[in-house]
Amino acid sequence: MEMRAEHARAFLNAADLIVGLGSDAGIEHTSNLIGSLAVLAGIAAADAICGHALGERAAGENHSDAVALLRRGSAVGDRSAAQLKRLLDVKTTTQYSRILIGDGKAAQLLEIARSLVDGMENRLRV
Repeated sequence: MEMRAEHARAFLNAADLIVGLGSDAGIEHTSNLIGSLAVLAGIAAADAICGHALGERAAGENHSDAVALLRRGSAVGDRSAAQLKRLLDVKTTTQYSRILIGDGKAAQLLEIARSLVDGMENRLRV
């Protein structure tokens, strides 16, 4: 699961690069790209957490399975599953829709992803 942890970090770093360089890199609308990278970072972090805690990760098309598995692998009171659900709820919009989510929403998604990746880092240290 170390590979999924590496992916989570890379997606988060890529999102941070887009935040900093977006318009200078010739990217006109960055919000959906940032949101999409946040979603991917959250999914990869959840995979790493589940792999570490349970020895498995969700691999199917049904996103609710991933949320349920993360809930099972999380400590009581942990918000990781709820955070993953929030990211997955906007996956289609950020990755496939022509609808722009806006900079504020992109920033929220990035913070959720950052929280999941931070939680992953804490779990992997144990």
